[in-house]
Amino acid sequence: MLNYLMRREVFFSFLLQLVLALFLAHGYDFRVNYLAGRNVVLGLSPYEGGYLEGLLAIGYGQYVQGLGETPLWALYAGLAYLVSAGNLFLFNLILKIPIITANIALSFLAMKRGGDHYFFLYNPFTLLVSAVWGKPDNVAVLLAVISITMLHRFCGPLSGAVSVMIKPLALSMTPSFIVAWWKEKKKMFIAFGASVLMFFTPFVLLGWRLGTVIYGFPNWFRSAGGISPFNFVEAVYGTSTMPSWLEPISYVSVVSLMVMVILAIKLLPTGSEGVFRLGLVSASLFFSLRPWVSEQNLLIILSLFIIVCGKLPSRLLWIIPLVFAGLNLSIPQQLYLLYPSIIHGLAALNHPIRYWLKFVVSVIWIIALWAILVKKCPWRWWI
Repeated sequence: MLNYLMRREVFFSFLLQLVLALFLAHGYDFRVNYLAGRNVVLGLSPYEGGYLEGLLAIGYGQYVQGLGETPLWALYAGLAYLVSAGNLFLFNLILKIPIITANIALSFLAMKRGGDHYFFLYNPFTLLVSAVWGKPDNVAVLLAVISITMLHRFCGPLSGAVSVMIKPLALSMTPSFIVAWWKEKKKMFIAFGASVLMFFTPFVLLGWRLGTVIYGFPNWFRSAGGISPFNFVEAVYGTSTMPSWLEPISYVSVVSLMVMVILAIKLLPTGSEGVFRLGLVSASLFFSLRPWVSEQNLLIILSLFIIVCGKLPSRLLWIIPLVFAGLNLSIPQQLYLLYPSIIHGLAALNHPIRYWLKFVVSVIWIIALWAILVKKCPWRWWI
């Protein structure tokens, strides 16, 4: 590992990510992380939301919603706020240290498996949704991959539990985790028990209100947007909240996981390779059916493609989401810390044409994903 870190391409990627991480961040999500970190330091719940003043009130307004990630990321945001003493740029950099580290670690794992390690070092979409954006999706992906890689070790289920407690992205791979530990069911209980312990401990010890999370949980099934065909709701209704007649569709993604679990148990994959294939199919199905899919969520699909196929079978898998990020105004919002007033300028682009273009690109993404998945990738995941 040390020799790998000394490689020129790894060293320069590390420097590049540090620079990007210091000055750039998605304005909306930066504010959420910042407020969550401040709340933790002040003894408040990171899930309560609150108000910000000064520079961070420009563009989006003073009110900031509560954090959407699970408790371990909330605690780390608190640590970043404490160490940075609330300095915006220092907080931004410290918050992203695990994210940059995860990119380097994923590139190492890809290299060890004979895959394309450059994807995690220099790919523009990867850097945008990780070191630039500031969301911990790649950290959750790394831990999920380690969990399956260390299938027969005790740290396997613990790594899976930590992954879900950073961000529940790996829940889309639930069938993989179940079949991976099917013959050693005690590891399932270890993973589940560790997850429960890590989730509830901060609420008990720090006095966070559990009711906020419980009452807010249904919101996960009421939003429609991101790189999902369901973003037509925004174009038609002018909101990202699902209309009541569409709400039942929100649960189809969960049902798909249940179906995949049943199929996986009947057709148990052999070894970690089969488990990774199953995870790729399961995650692709889940995020194809989920009404809200943020650009960074796709990292789990792209990472599993590289693990299974050695490289991305087509550049379309990252080019289409990058185009969507542009239409979604996610790219210019990364300049928020340098130029917060940019948000006022972006408001002029809230036009139905842009919303419908987002819908078209989302449909193209789903078609391309499954066409590539069926054609290029081993589809018989149980072998």
